Amino acid sequence: MDLENWDDLKFVLAMTRHGTMSAAARFLDTNVATVSRRIERMSQDIGMSLFEKRGQAFVATPAALQLSELAEGLEQQLRTLMSGLRTDDDNVAVPLEVAAPPAVHSTYLMPRLTELAEHMPQVMMTLTDKVFAQGLGEADIQVRIGRPEGGRLKARKFRDYSLRVFHGADHQLNGDWIGLSHRYPDSDLLCEVYQNAKPLPRYRVEEMPLVYHLVCSTGLPGLLPDFIVQPGDGLVVADLPNNDLPGELWITYHETRHADTTLRAVVDWFCRPSNSEAAA
Repeated sequence: MDLENWDDLKFVLAMTRHGTMSAAARFLDTNVATVSRRIERMSQDIGMSLFEKRGQAFVATPAALQLSELAEGLEQQLRTLMSGLRTDDDNVAVPLEVAAPPAVHSTYLMPRLTELAEHMPQVMMTLTDKVFAQGLGEADIQVRIGRPEGGRLKARKFRDYSLRVFHGADHQLNGDWIGLSHRYPDSDLLCEVYQNAKPLPRYRVEEMPLVYHLVCSTGLPGLLPDFIVQPGDGLVVADLPNNDLPGELWITYHETRHADTTLRAVVDWFCRPSNSEAAA
């Protein structure tokens, strides 16, 4: 590979993460022609194809995956260095992006952002919704469902939880229910617990917090993580056999960030009980 073109690696990484030239171009703040040209130049430099066109998307070849892993490691090391430089100056903000399922953001992060600002005022937080655990992407920290297997990730268990069918206290089960969008692999998982549910839900929504709010407003049953349900919501656990599907939440970050004291302090803060939990 021509070392003068080493920065083409960021185009390979963007394509691997985003899957299309248009999405990679938007992320890199450039145009599709530039992405195409840089990918082609990298392909010629190494003498092999980097992506295969499948429908509207591009699938990374093994060569592209190896180059992307290298590029991601360089990116994470650069973030660690920049974070360390900024930490030495209390007047310089340290940006961190946390990717997590929306229910984790709404339950564990958003209510505590003021607390974080008091504890670590230099941290400027970006919250990104990410339900499916397909890697860190551009995030510095990811909260994911289930422990990661393989990859260059540090992992720390955050919470045990259970998925249960909840409904309004005054609601009588009649077969109606609330489900998630079909883009979720387990969009109809409720039917495995609530076996008398109708084949189709009364409502479908995009994210788990929307299921929660709709269960609260209609009383209809929905499958919810137990951590999102709060005392006083008027919800009860449905009296159904095996109404307890256990799961785990894990916090992950790239192994090259382990020396990043700010990132690790945020992870420690995240895992620490909130002020309200400590008081209880």
